[in-house]
Amino acid sequence: MRLALNRSCRGRDPRSSGLVRAALVAIVLAGALLGAPARGTAQTPYGDAELIDGFMLTVFGAEDGNTLRDLEAASVVKKFTGPVGYTIVNGASSNYAASVRAFLADLSDAVEGLTIAQALSPETAQMVIYLIDRRDYIPTIRAKVWPGIDTAFLEINACSAVIAARRTGIEQAFVFLVADEGFTPLAHCMVEEISQSLGPANDSDDLPDSIFNDSSDVNVFGVFDWYILNMLYDPRVQAGMRIDEVAAILPAVIADVRQRLPEIMARRPAVTHHVAFTDP
Repeated sequence: MRLALNRSCRGRDPRSSGLVRAALVAIVLAGALLGAPARGTAQTPYGDAELIDGFMLTVFGAEDGNTLRDLEAASVVKKFTGPVGYTIVNGASSNYAASVRAFLADLSDAVEGLTIAQALSPETAQMVIYLIDRRDYIPTIRAKVWPGIDTAFLEINACSAVIAARRTGIEQAFVFLVADEGFTPLAHCMVEEISQSLGPANDSDDLPDSIFNDSSDVNVFGVFDWYILNMLYDPRVQAGMRIDEVAAILPAVIADVRQRLPEIMARRPAVTHHVAFTDP
């Protein structure tokens, strides 16, 4: 049985967000977030308990999970188990496809164990990203989401994504981004929806430093969410695992993830990342 989970950007209007034009700038601002590395491990404000809480709150759960099928899907790890091929379908009056591709490339490079690349053909894509004008937002959702899925939750939000997953992993993700209301809301939605379509499908008001929180002021893919995705895509964390199974291995996973952060910081000069994200 294929399980579908809806998630979307809600609560705040991204059009009012003070978004900087970079997706990974929070990762590379070492002076703001990181102390001097010790023994090859980056020092961050986040302890193991805080990272484990963040993982549990985002990976286990779904914003629109009120059926027995939804609850089953929300109780297990959801992730892609192989390379993620994507395609971008641009039907908007402004074409931001290059910005989306740049973010996907950065995300693929920043998350160990995750490979995102353009699909050889649209028909084989595991992730389909729709760039659309606002007037086409609801019609596109209704036309593209799989039969039998209630799209009402997606339709009432500024942007959205829906994933189809089995216990063996995510099979496909659809991401719906409105591109005719300016770069700022598009970029916020792009970072949030694409990141969450990779598996951390739940938002939580208890995560002040996460973009997976519609009540926070976070509007970039930062260090906290870098940890969440790198924990999720560690090979020891497998699709279909339940909370108790994951809890037993997360401390070791976090220790290894901490070892990788200095390398990411070293090779990502902050000043380079706004270039690909300017208006067309």
